Amino acid sequence: MMATDTKKIDDAVLALLHLTLHDQSHASAGFAPEVLGRLRENGMIEDPAEDSDSIEFTPEGLQRSKALFATMFTAPSAEAQTSASPTKYPNISVKLSDLGGEMWPILRRVSYAMSDAEIDEADIEQYKSEVRASDDPVRVSRRWVTVQR
Repeated sequence: MMATDTKKIDDAVLALLHLTLHDQSHASAGFAPEVLGRLRENGMIEDPAEDSDSIEFTPEGLQRSKALFATMFTAPSAEAQTSASPTKYPNISVKLSDLGGEMWPILRRVSYAMSDAEIDEADIEQYKSEVRASDDPVRVSRRWVTVQR
């Protein structure tokens, strides 16, 4: 049998308790008593009454529950999904931090790097077109090449 990581279980339960949040700091107590006991020992929830159907978060527990829920269960924004898309030419690395976000110097440096790497001219022109149409040339560049910080 695999070893159980109770810390991960406790974090998951704390995040799921956020789903049943009511009355600003209470949640359903429908989880294993040993997990709730560990959460109480770690200062995340108050000591529940024996026959209570709900628990009360401590201020720290409420904050951590909300943060864990966001980390574990919220879908990424469309912008985050776009920025997480793979780089077309990850082997081309370009430093842009010294250009202050200015479109033309960025366009020039990246297109020269692509040309030096013998990238097809049609792809370079497509990159240039995307940069010109965007208000964020660094974000567009990240989709095409590895941008150094």
